[in-house]
This record gives sequence, structure tokens and C-alpha cells, in this order.
Amino acid sequence: MRKTKRALACMLAAAVLASMTACGSKEASNDTTAAAPAETTVAKEAKEETTEAPAETTEAASDDEMTLEELIKAAQDEASAPGAGSFVVYAPTSRISKALDAFKETYGIESEYYNESGQDLYTKLTTELEAKTKDTADVVLMQDSYLFQTQLVNYDYVTNYVPPYLADVIIEEDQAPLVCYYYNKLFIYNNTDGSEGITNIWQLTEEAFKGKLFMKDISKESVNKNFLAMLTSDAWAGKLADAYKEQYGADITLDEDCENAGYQFIKKLLANVTFGSGDGDIATELSNGLGGNMGLFVYSKLRDDSVDQNKLSVAAYNEPQPAGFSGFMYPMYLQMVTSTDRPYTSKLFIYFLMTEDGFKSAFQTKAADIGTYSTNTMIAPLEGDKDLAFWKECLVSEDPVYLPEAYAGGVLDFITYCTQ
Repeated sequence: MRKTKRALACMLAAAVLASMTACGSKEASNDTTAAAPAETTVAKEAKEETTEAPAETTEAASDDEMTLEELIKAAQDEASAPGAGSFVVYAPTSRISKALDAFKETYGIESEYYNESGQDLYTKLTTELEAKTKDTADVVLMQDSYLFQTQLVNYDYVTNYVPPYLADVIIEEDQAPLVCYYYNKLFIYNNTDGSEGITNIWQLTEEAFKGKLFMKDISKESVNKNFLAMLTSDAWAGKLADAYKEQYGADITLDEDCENAGYQFIKKLLANVTFGSGDGDIATELSNGLGGNMGLFVYSKLRDDSVDQNKLSVAAYNEPQPAGFSGFMYPMYLQMVTSTDRPYTSKLFIYFLMTEDGFKSAFQTKAADIGTYSTNTMIAPLEGDKDLAFWKECLVSEDPVYLPEAYAGGVLDFITYCTQ
């Protein structure tokens, strides 16, 4: 069992830098960490009525005056202190183990990790945090903006820490909350038989694509649901309305059950989709299938050994790109658990994972690791890939503020209805 080290952390803080106030801030946040889930339904409804936007991530105490060398020393002192427990990271990817190995090699700090995906990871973490157990994560790497916002941020379970040593090179819009990197899922088509893909996203809703469009079962991939939900936002619905007029020369006419062009697009698109069990299988079957077939899957699957790359083309690389969008992307949030008793180790690991050495140790280990994009602008994409700025221009991205609003408004019911 891990042992509480709050008092020890404070002693270390004083020894390293007398002006630091991290321990005091941590104690204050711990007093309220587990209170929110115990709210009554009435209290929650009242809270929702008076809150215009989802809560923001808790901000870490300022470490601007602490040098990197002092942070390293404080983290190493935490690790070597008598009775020190394990430093633990939760993540939806097993690749985090590679980063932790590199972290140990660089700083000599031992660590553990837990790898799970989807709701199961959130359930494990929130259950432990609500129970105030010490056997839980110190740092989390989490996908799914909806779950991140509603199950962690809204209860102040996580604290946003942006390493001051890297603040100038991390994309500003990805600092609050801190996004470590993005994945992308792209429309990719079989180019045999002379197929040139599409020029407008609405073409995928036409009869010609019936049974020729493939994506992972949305019941098994929450980010696919988030992608579809984002299309109902005012911004993306507006872009879809514009793309419709560009394609058909007239303003879009909405069905009675469609509030805007986003809902209309979802309804017509899903009528054409054949759902697969996984992105890898879809990529393989697409490369072995008929010319003109289109898939929406993780870009990195293009380099799987089972995929014939010569038969597949990325719609976003066409000139011009399809009007509307060329796929979607989703963030991996990197956060410190508010109640951690290893604050300096947590901050050092976040710093390390945001550096080129840390990122590459896990997510760019070989040439096939395309499709993962650090928000540190000094980390270049792999050969044959585009940079993050390119993808942000042509892909739908998750919004942690809009998604809870969309789900509360019943968009998931609509999406489910359209798949039946």
C-alpha cells in the first residue's frame, strides 16, 4: 500500500525552495476533492442552472521561480524519502511504459503504470479518488474530451500544470487544459480502378457510397461519437451548410428531426456506413477491397504490415481537399491528479513527456508511428506526415465545453437512432 507523504512533500518543498507553496495548495484542494460526487440531484441541478460553462481544470501553484534543476532535485528527494510510495501513471495506451522507462533512465525515478481504455479507465480512477485511496494515479493521460470534462475537471480531480520551461513552445490554445498530443482519424480511400476520392464531404451521403463507407462501431469507440456530436455545433453545422450549397448549388433543406446541417449530415452519412470491429481491420479490408471504397480510421494504421499502402490514398492530401473536412482529431490530456502526494515527481514527468526526448521515447519510436502530434512546436512530425497545424485546418476537433452541452441536449440519442 502507498503511504501518505503530504508532510514529507512539504518538508522537501521547504528544503528545496522556501518560497514554494505547493503543499498548502494541495491540502486546500484535497478538502474538496471528493465532495462534489456526493451532491444530491437537486444540488447538481441547481449547480448546472447557475453555471454557464463547464468548470476549468484546477491550476497548479506557481512554480515560475523554481528552476528545472531544483524541480529535478525535489522529485528525486520525493522518490528516495523513507516510506515513499510508488509514482503511478494511468493512460489509455501501453506506450506510456516506454516513456516511464526513459524517465527512469534519465532521472533515476521508479514508476508504475496502469493501462486501460474508455469508460473503464475513468471509472477506476474516479472510484479511487472518491474513496480517497492512496493507491491511485499521480498523473493521468486521458482521451475523450466529454468524459475528461464531466468526470474529472468538473470535480477538480485534476490539476493543470504547464511546465514553465516549455511554455513558450507549447501551443497556447493547448495549454488549458494541457494537451500532450493529438491523434487523427482520416477519410482514406481505395485508389484502384482510377478512383480519386471525393471533392466534397456531402458526397459520402449519396447513394453511390451506400455500403462503401466504413468506420469503427461507435458503441466501441467514444471518440467517434464525439466526432459526430461536434458536427452539430454552430461552427461545424455552418461549415456543412456551406459545403452543401457548394456541392448542390442550393441552401440545405432540413428534415423535421434535424435541427441544423450537422444533424442532417449525420443522418444521411450513417445510413451509408458499414461498421467494423476495429480500425486495423478496416484499413486491411479497405486495401484489399474495391476501388472507391472509403474508410474513416486512425492514420497510423496505414503503415500496418497487413495494409497495402499503394492502394490507399488520404483524402486530405487531395488538391483541393474535400469541402467541409477530411476527418477528425482528438486530444490526449496530460494532467496531475490534484490529491497526489508526489507533486514534484508529477510535474517533472509532465515536463519530461512534453519534451522531445520524452515524447519520442513513447510515440515516435519508429517510422510507422505517424498520426501522433505533440503540442510542443519543436517536435516535428515523422517523414511522410504533416504537422499539427495542417491537421487542425482540415479536421474536426473535440471541444470539451460543447460536448457536454450536446450530450445533455440528446445528440447521442439521435446518433443511436440513425444507426438503427
